[in-house]
Amino acid sequence: MKQDNGMTVTTATGTAAGAAQGADRSLAPVTHWRVHLGAHKTATTHLQETLTLVRPALAARGLDYIPNPLLRERRLARAIWKRRPLVRLPLIGPWQMREAIEAAVTPLRLGPQTVVLSEENILGVPEQVLRVPFYPQAEQSVTRLAMLGSKAKLVLFLSIRGYDGLLPSAYAESLKFRPPREGGFNRARLLASPPSWYDLVALIHRSAPGVPLRIWRQEDYRENAQAIMEEVCGLELGPLPDISDPSWTRSPTAEGIRAAEELDRTLTMVERRRQVGELYATAGGERFQPFSEAERSELRERYDADLARIEREFPGEIMRFPG
Repeated sequence: MKQDNGMTVTTATGTAAGAAQGADRSLAPVTHWRVHLGAHKTATTHLQETLTLVRPALAARGLDYIPNPLLRERRLARAIWKRRPLVRLPLIGPWQMREAIEAAVTPLRLGPQTVVLSEENILGVPEQVLRVPFYPQAEQSVTRLAMLGSKAKLVLFLSIRGYDGLLPSAYAESLKFRPPREGGFNRARLLASPPSWYDLVALIHRSAPGVPLRIWRQEDYRENAQAIMEEVCGLELGPLPDISDPSWTRSPTAEGIRAAEELDRTLTMVERRRQVGELYATAGGERFQPFSEAERSELRERYDADLARIEREFPGEIMRFPG
């Protein structure tokens, strides 16, 4: 433990096994879930690491932020989008799905009945940002996640980003987990059928009817990080530790991407992640940007049109900040 800017912070998250050993199995049930379900490459790592550092202070104030690495050790996302039996039955389904999510989270809890989760893999893995349709399993995942709202208050959070930056970043991230698809970054297909945040927001509302949704833009995050974290937590946070942007989330160069694409396709995921991380950290050259300036302008226009449509059809859901 250490003091930073007046707030007590912790420098380690521990492991899921360690958290489980210390968990009190007689914990009171969660009464309020606040869940950030994605998306990828929208400054999520900075938010997650900052809230992890102040977790003990938040718990003392009645809010439990569960660190993202622990959620991944417990395979929370997999519990949501891989579990299939009976989830559509009207009586058994909601109970069974809620139990699966709680089974992943309960061993990690510190005790407060308000729990905050941030796990962008709930929507899908990074490679699915590049699919048509965008995040193809999102409907199933959000429908199942919404079952938490049958016994507790539930608020969902979505972070979004302009397509001209999102698509190259998602491709770079996907190379850490699997070899590229045939042809690599399919620029022509993505320009012909780009993702749509409006479509995703509308899908979330259809899949989780009546559940509040709050949205922030990655472009707003750097200047408004604290306000966004306070919205996610539902608390005024006071001074927060100042952490630098994590180096492993910075955009790689075109040379780094090419080297990652050429790696042995039989590498294990662990070894692939290690080698890709090294390549991204050391390769020189220009930042990977596969779109021309005209194409980037077109993608920005589509993003602006989606934002306007979200504002029109779901007024007040996008967070706005002074200045």
